[in-house]
Amino acid sequence: MRPELHLLYLLRIESLHIPGHADDPSHESDLPVLLEGCRRNDRASQEKLYRRYAGTMMDTVRRYTSDRDTAFHILNNGFLKAFQHIAQYAFQGSFEGWLRKIMTNAVAEHFRSKRPDPNVTITSELPEHIAKYEGHQPLEYKDLLALLQRLPPATRIVINLFLIEGYTHKEIAAMTGISVGTSKWHVAEGKKLLQQMLPNGTF
Repeated sequence: MRPELHLLYLLRIESLHIPGHADDPSHESDLPVLLEGCRRNDRASQEKLYRRYAGTMMDTVRRYTSDRDTAFHILNNGFLKAFQHIAQYAFQGSFEGWLRKIMTNAVAEHFRSKRPDPNVTITSELPEHIAKYEGHQPLEYKDLLALLQRLPPATRIVINLFLIEGYTHKEIAAMTGISVGTSKWHVAEGKKLLQQMLPNGTF
């Protein structure tokens, strides 16, 4: 079986169950050996890496979609791309951060080809500066999340990438296939809509 076909089979099987999160400090010690195995298309190394990081990466993917099948599709495509380009990781910065960027790109690629998608939503914790609005008490997370879910799908994607993930408008444009101006418009429109939704109209 060719390596890429084995990988697709592995990911299809693993989609039935998402492993735990990569929060064990001891994981860092064997990472170089594990990545070297993945560079050789070693099946056991690929499976171990997938099991180690699938839970954490699913958290990233679920920021954008509440649909389970869509989330698994994006997750598996992201891992497939990661394994195909594993040699590009040069141990500069954390591997988890490198992998998360690939997952975010996989999300953008998916919704670029399918937008607008009614299943897109934001389901992650929000930075402190987003969860507060001037002159008032911080919003409860669940309340702000409900407001964000009322935004139009395309605007939710851009707001998430810009305010939560920290991407620039230029990066968002490259990732999603929209123009820089359109990205700026979505952020401005999103903030305006949120202002209208908030009790005292201040965001």
